[in-house]
Amino acid sequence: MSARNSSKGALVSEARAIFRAVADGFAIKDLRQACVAGHLLRHPAMETRRHIWNSLRHRYLAWGPPVWVVADLADAASGESRSRIFTGLAYLHYARRDRLTFDFVTEWLWGVWREKNLAVTRDDVLDFITEYEHRDAAVRRWRDSTRLKLAGNVLSALRDFGLFTGVQRKVLQRPQVPLEVVLHLCRLLDAEGLRGRSLLDAVDWRLFLFEAHDVSQALAQLAQRRDIHFEKSGRTTVLDLVRHPLDHE
Repeated sequence: MSARNSSKGALVSEARAIFRAVADGFAIKDLRQACVAGHLLRHPAMETRRHIWNSLRHRYLAWGPPVWVVADLADAASGESRSRIFTGLAYLHYARRDRLTFDFVTEWLWGVWREKNLAVTRDDVLDFITEYEHRDAAVRRWRDSTRLKLAGNVLSALRDFGLFTGVQRKVLQRPQVPLEVVLHLCRLLDAEGLRGRSLLDAVDWRLFLFEAHDVSQALAQLAQRRDIHFEKSGRTTVLDLVRHPLDHE
């Protein structure tokens, strides 16, 4: 595992600039040059722009996302009225592409949320990293300075994505999750082979601090909009997604 993936923080405005360019017709193959040259990323140092591009590419493009994933991000980036949707989508892919962050949110922060002891500190992240050494031998080789920087950046990123209030004293909160983001996660899980109850029970919903009833409520709202077909009775779940217009491309 590399510490690089979490090391640059949320980068919401930078990601929005890239996907706004895509929405305006910019070719994905030309994004790197435009970012490094300073046309899309305005940071003064070229090396900083290169590092930011590498982080954003890893999160959103390097894994070969379906066309509809890029289209959803570009559509959400194209207008200020959809900024909350874009932030939610950006967070979703940020967390799902970084195993340490994903596990920290869905395990550690999930436990904090359930226990209602909502204050979170950098030491909590450091403790989690220490525990993580048993899962990934590469973590054992991280220097103390790397761990400290990573812990601070993870907390700052999660704050920017809406999971915390406060600057010095961070308090966990449930982020605002537009239905478009819920539907996007449904499509991601469906593309990974999860169906029905398995999709409903996916640990990914904890990224939003969603309990089971929160997931069901959000899916019911999507069903009212006819984005999905959803019925739940006891342990029986019927969940069918309306095909995305671009999911065949």
